[in-house]
Amino acid sequence: MQSIGLRIIYLIGLLHFVFLSPLSAQDSASKRTAQPFSFPLQLEMRVPFGPTAFPNGSDFFLIYELYLTNFSASPIRLQRMEFLDGDRKSNVPLLSFDSPELKTMVKILGSDNTKDALSIEAGQSAVVYIEAKTSKKIPFPNHIIHRIITSTDSLDGAAINTHTSKLQTLHAPVSGSDWIAADGPGNSIDNHHWRGNIVLGGRAVNSRRFAIDWKKVKDSVSFSGDAANVRSYFCYGEEIFAVADGTVITATDGLPDNIPGHGKAFHPAVPLTFEKLPGNHIVIDLGDGHYAHYMHMKPGTVRVKKGDHVSKGQLLGNIGNSGDAREPHLHFEVTTSAKLLSGEGIPYVIDHYRSGSQKGLDDLHHNELPKEKEIVDFGKISEK
Repeated sequence: MQSIGLRIIYLIGLLHFVFLSPLSAQDSASKRTAQPFSFPLQLEMRVPFGPTAFPNGSDFFLIYELYLTNFSASPIRLQRMEFLDGDRKSNVPLLSFDSPELKTMVKILGSDNTKDALSIEAGQSAVVYIEAKTSKKIPFPNHIIHRIITSTDSLDGAAINTHTSKLQTLHAPVSGSDWIAADGPGNSIDNHHWRGNIVLGGRAVNSRRFAIDWKKVKDSVSFSGDAANVRSYFCYGEEIFAVADGTVITATDGLPDNIPGHGKAFHPAVPLTFEKLPGNHIVIDLGDGHYAHYMHMKPGTVRVKKGDHVSKGQLLGNIGNSGDAREPHLHFEVTTSAKLLSGEGIPYVIDHYRSGSQKGLDDLHHNELPKEKEIVDFGKISEK
């Protein structure tokens, strides 16, 4: 009887080993491989104002800002950004920007650190200045989703429409040849228009996103003779025209020209205030919530007053050097507000012009927008 009892105890132990031990091993392995819970990448992505694709040459362009904020307690290092087609379920990117490209596109807010712009510290925000290009043969989809890839994770978000505002066709604001689209639409790191985001009324705005400083250049310089004399500049006194039919919202005159000078040599003729930044200027309501701003006009030349109706091509005044202007030029922009710097800069197209280099302006453009540093001729164009 005792031997039978021992055999029963032995069999029970054997069954316990065979059937229960594997479960315990699995349970133990599960405990070893279980990962602690963690939230998705804590990176806020937002586009304050959606872009509108515009044509230039054989391509379409999108120019806008993507704001990123690190909500985590650790740095987030950017490695890559991709565009996904928001109208299709596909992970194949339309466009991508690798680290070397991103480094020139990212600005850490409140920091002068340009050497490591791809590292967003805990609680920091950054702006990504995006200039995306695609062939006219393969236009942008109606919707785009951004994918941010970091050193440890990735995140899809900030869906945008690529046709946020109406693309108006305008007449040129100046005439003749030898014009350069200084600091015009483009992503140069020193472009003071596009990269000049400011905060007004408690929100970040960028009225100068598509602004152009129209200057005349000959042999790559904008003047001949005494650099301190406004009359030495090729564009000084050039005529300014209405880009479309519209109603004058603002017309200011009477501010003197500055003596030209850059950097420490700039001394405004009158103390600058926010209201005096544009100098003598005109704002025209173009309809559809679009406003054309003309700045830095020559004193005594403003030919219209508030409430006047103007016609496309009508003479408005002349180029000067008033307000926050270092040398004579016409600052021209189209925005969503009649108030100074308060609207969002929007693209438009100019009905016709030629572009190229100073050796020849051979490229004929219809209903396109010049980009930064292009040399442009707005003279009469014969149809081909």
